[in-house]
Amino acid sequence: MQDDSIAANGCKTPRVLVCIDLAKETQEIIPPAKAIARALSAELAFVHVIKAHGRAENGSPIDPVEWEIMRREAKAHMERFAQEHADGDEMPTTHVLEGNCTDQICDVMASRPQDIAVLGREHDETGAHIGETAREMLESGTNSLFLVPLGVEPKQKFSRILVPLDCSRRSERIIPLVEKIARSENAEVVLVHAVPEPGLTDAGLGEPNDKELISQFNKRNERVAKKYLDHLSGRIRTGGVRVRSLVLSGGDVRRQLAAAIGEQAIDLLVLASHGQSGFADVPFGDVANYLIKSSNVPTMVIRFGGNATEKHAFSEARSKGARSPGTLAQ
Repeated sequence: MQDDSIAANGCKTPRVLVCIDLAKETQEIIPPAKAIARALSAELAFVHVIKAHGRAENGSPIDPVEWEIMRREAKAHMERFAQEHADGDEMPTTHVLEGNCTDQICDVMASRPQDIAVLGREHDETGAHIGETAREMLESGTNSLFLVPLGVEPKQKFSRILVPLDCSRRSERIIPLVEKIARSENAEVVLVHAVPEPGLTDAGLGEPNDKELISQFNKRNERVAKKYLDHLSGRIRTGGVRVRSLVLSGGDVRRQLAAAIGEQAIDLLVLASHGQSGFADVPFGDVANYLIKSSNVPTMVIRFGGNATEKHAFSEARSKGARSPGTLAQ
């Protein structure tokens, strides 16, 4: 059952929907969510999902009186959270939905691609542990997600944002959103590209110039990536945002990016769900998948509907030394 106040809301103002689990200590995801809502001029909403009236998951009937008590208690808890996190006269809206958690959250965002769902995730020395709802929304949802580690003291502001880019238009589309967050938080943006290791066909016997060829490929890709990031950094810098760029090479792309999070003292990671490959039949790319599972900082996964039709950062370049990476790859 969908909350009527959400269903009736025809406004297209973006919403940051904070998914609260009253059975766990998930309130710590609220401060980062508020920072994102503030940066994007978005409406902040707290959402909690309870079992639908009728039968429990095991098939046994739910006592209607107990269910009504549960619903009222949940509503009271959510209203208290809203009062605690009000900014002046602006109080977050609260919604208690009924049914399957993933289905209900996806339903209220289905016609609003600009909405962002905020969920907590467990994290320990072995990495991030994605809950069932977050996993299902990552795999089948269409909206952007903001995953916040639980058990970590939440920061009131972000100071350094890591933005992995693979020099494709798809990954580049997240830049306007990153700029908004950086301006609001007075944060530094770190653009990073990890150069993939070139592969040669291996039939058992190498050729004399294999190492030299690989070295040439690496130097060429590093050079092109640096020009691309410098060009993009210059464009961002004109908007008053502090930015620097970083080109990584010499290893697995995913592990290089994961290591950069700690080495660069990053406190917010922003990813495009798809990069250069952009396969429509998978929910997110291989690099995004790895970083979602290994990152120990708040991670935003941005999804875009349709094809990437915006112009590439180098689409207007005419000099011989600065050409579109997409063109160079042909």
